[in-house]
Amino acid sequence: MGRIADALRRAEQERSLAGGSSGSTATCAPEASQPPLSSTITSAMSRAAAMPVENTSAEPVPVIEGLSESLVPFFERSSLVTEQYRSLRTRILSQNLNYEHRVIAVTSAVPKEGKSVTSLNLGCILAEIRHLKVLVVDGDFRRSSLAQMLNQPSGPGLADVLAGKAKYDDVLRSTPITNLTFLHAGSTQGRSAAELLATASAMPTFRRMQNDFHYTIVDTPPATTVTDVGIIGQMCSAVVMLVRLNRTHEADAKRAVRLLQVNNIPVLGCLLVGRDGAGGRYGYGYGYGYRYNYYRYQNYYSSEQA
Repeated sequence: MGRIADALRRAEQERSLAGGSSGSTATCAPEASQPPLSSTITSAMSRAAAMPVENTSAEPVPVIEGLSESLVPFFERSSLVTEQYRSLRTRILSQNLNYEHRVIAVTSAVPKEGKSVTSLNLGCILAEIRHLKVLVVDGDFRRSSLAQMLNQPSGPGLADVLAGKAKYDDVLRSTPITNLTFLHAGSTQGRSAAELLATASAMPTFRRMQNDFHYTIVDTPPATTVTDVGIIGQMCSAVVMLVRLNRTHEADAKRAVRLLQVNNIPVLGCLLVGRDGAGGRYGYGYGYGYRYNYYRYQNYYSSEQA
């Protein structure tokens, strides 16, 4: 501030000397048109203080009615859980150094492990990268839940395309999440899921998904309850196995992995979700949205096992 004060005093002295030498015949502009240097600096400092500072925090999240709170990367972009999802994304991207389009199925050993929430959040965190086009597919024809979480209406979907009742382009739906597209499970119309997945149009449909999108995330039924993931996995680039801490039995997890390996399905890895006991640190995906979907699997076995 001392240098600024000295500069102001010198400027005032120079203007005083200039005014004295000119006398009454001075032809300089009026005082109002040539403000003092002090007022100029003060005005400039005021304008600088009034200029908006770049916002380095997260952008405000728009309120979207009906969108499930289990979409953690959308609603809680700076949370610990979201950072865990970003760590998963980094791991997936690091294993794809050639930037190939990938179709990744997400499954679990048994129901109620949170695979649907994980599938949707994984698609959401991948879509956070602006140059990526991401598709999330509800491949659980028996207990579809992704449409409800995205507040999407019921209608034709993947099952209808496989049955020849709908066109691929007509069943793709946009979502409130930038770069994220959704494909509903659709209606099997009385046909079994295994029958639909074995149709001649199944492989071309999955190949088109792979061509159209950088990453396609397919939510599938549990691996040990039905055979769907064994069929879907053969049309995917890899499968991610979900294991819930302090819930999934080791025997069930090993059995699920063996089933995938027997069908020559590449397992990208096992994803551990949950929390390390009471008061422990939070693990990936814990604490958001699972309660919204558990009730959907309460009668899962009743419809599949006689």
